[in-house]
Amino acid sequence: MGEYFSDALRTTLTVLFPIIIFFYLGNQEAATGIGVGALLISLTDLPDNRLNKLKNALISIAVFFLTTFLVSQILVFQLWSAIVITFLALLFSMFAVYGQKMGLIGTMALIVCTFVMGLHPARPLYFSGYMLVGGVWYYLVSVIQTLMRPYRSLNHAIFECLLASAAFLKVKAKNYDPTLQLDHQQKEIIKLHIRVNQKHELIRNLLLTDRYAMDPSNRKGRILLDRAGLLIDLYEQLNAVHFDYESIRKSLSKGKSLVLIAGLIRILAEEIEDLGRHVRSVKNIESQSKINSNFTADHASLVAEMAKLDDHQKDFVRNVISNIDEIAKIITSIRKSDLDSIHLPSKEIIEYPLFISSDRFSLKDHLSLKSPIFRFSLRMAICFLFGFILIYQLEASRYSYWLFLTLVIVARPKFSITWKRNFQRLKGSLGGIAIGLLLIYFIKSPAVLLSISAVCLLGFYAFNRINYTLSVMFITPAVILTLGSYHGHFDHIVHDRILFTLIGCAIAIIATYLFPIWDSKQLHQKIKEAADASLKYFLISIDKFKNHNENMARMARKNANLSLSALSESIESASQEPWQSNIKIEYLYQVQVTIYKINAMITSIYLTGERIDLDNKNELMKNIVGNLQLKNEHPVVLESDQNSSNTYRSQDLLQQKLRDIHILSSELTAEYHLNH
Repeated sequence: MGEYFSDALRTTLTVLFPIIIFFYLGNQEAATGIGVGALLISLTDLPDNRLNKLKNALISIAVFFLTTFLVSQILVFQLWSAIVITFLALLFSMFAVYGQKMGLIGTMALIVCTFVMGLHPARPLYFSGYMLVGGVWYYLVSVIQTLMRPYRSLNHAIFECLLASAAFLKVKAKNYDPTLQLDHQQKEIIKLHIRVNQKHELIRNLLLTDRYAMDPSNRKGRILLDRAGLLIDLYEQLNAVHFDYESIRKSLSKGKSLVLIAGLIRILAEEIEDLGRHVRSVKNIESQSKINSNFTADHASLVAEMAKLDDHQKDFVRNVISNIDEIAKIITSIRKSDLDSIHLPSKEIIEYPLFISSDRFSLKDHLSLKSPIFRFSLRMAICFLFGFILIYQLEASRYSYWLFLTLVIVARPKFSITWKRNFQRLKGSLGGIAIGLLLIYFIKSPAVLLSISAVCLLGFYAFNRINYTLSVMFITPAVILTLGSYHGHFDHIVHDRILFTLIGCAIAIIATYLFPIWDSKQLHQKIKEAADASLKYFLISIDKFKNHNENMARMARKNANLSLSALSESIESASQEPWQSNIKIEYLYQVQVTIYKINAMITSIYLTGERIDLDNKNELMKNIVGNLQLKNEHPVVLESDQNSSNTYRSQDLLQQKLRDIHILSSELTAEYHLNH
């Protein structure tokens, strides 16, 4: 929360400073224009490196200025205003074609339209100039901060990744607690797996697109690159081995092995958490390690406990100890900043640009109803057109623009996200209105109310990226107190806030049935894509030494994780759609868990470094490949493999892993065709 709060404080002061100065000088128009310009453009400022932030600033400033100038010029013509702003709703929504950052700029440009409609500036050119100054002023402060602390966003991303990894490991430890239900644990592990993967994706995009950090002569950049590589290795080890925990719980029910394993894993999780608090430093932080005497003692106890186990149990415990030792080694390496011992995963040169998510898309490819972005853009334009028709039928109100503002904020391509946003906005708005009314009732001083609204603005920025409901709960009283202090008629402001928010939410929900985007219709395709990504990862892993390519292997692992994340998001979205009762959610969760287990076992094989001879006559391999292709034949399970996942055979651990993948892939194929 500290990083978000410091960002929020800097942004709040940046927005308020010109407002206070120009109000003090008696220029209310300049104070409003510059303040609104800084306020709105600040919401386009995502964590990024220097070059990307500068590009983002230039595009945002230009788009905001042109939008303000165009809309403010045509407001006197009602018909033309409706036509032009409806077209802009279509145009700005299409910005999403060029990636997340441009999509956000488009959304905020549409919000600029709504604010200009509400403010209705008397001097369009002057007001546009003030908005321009506000945008330049905000990004000047932001870019200066980035130049002074160029790796702040990256360090924070690494910090969040470590915390997510620690949470992931803590849930893994619970698998060794026989009192907890495994089904719930598996769902929680999947969620945290996706969360960690998203953090890695952010780190890749922040670091690998920063040409200054990637300069070989940049010592700090090399340290950060090394730490990012170690985080990937740590993630592999955390995710590497999936066991049949139910069988393990039964097998090791006697003795202290389960307790010792869970304790060691929890110590490592706490160590990762502690590491996150200090990782922002490029200094050597090895001395602060918490892998201490307790860890060493428990580790020795677990090794001693192995003497009491049979061969099958020893294989499992030995595998766990190896995994724990590797995690501890990586944590120790992350704490070091000695460039003479920079960690390299292999001698092969990694082609880093391959791992950057590209935002280069063709607009022409999306000018079709097959494109979800185009369908949503059309829907947004129709919503705006309907909004104009509706407000022209109602009694004139200076706050009718809140209807359009609500539409921009809550309307999303998918029904589930739109529904969620609606509830969040309604809860936040109603809670904020209640707070605002209480403050108005007890406090009569405009100066005090304006001071409180400044604090509420700080709260809005602090929670904007982590809790939308709370951010709305803060910004609502800020708006009510500010407008009420200058315009009076608090009751009228509250009435209109509620009315137009409700209308906007209703239109957004109803409009999801117009050019709909249903995840439930795409689930089988998502399953196929996830299985295909797992198959490619499997083939590269087992062929590691014949045609080894580190870049291909890393890309295959990344694509397998991203495909599983996409499937998981689609399942969550489909479960909230209107006809979700027709969807077998439990089956989908089972498919999700099965693919996760397969990927974990593949990673385990890849990390062992053992060679596998790919023989066309190898029935086990042929069946695994056939299963992961989801062929429409009944999946074959070798007779000798029945229940093999419940037995840990010392004779060949690698072959056991392959048998486990075979069984899991058979289950996946059978479930897929049974429910198709």
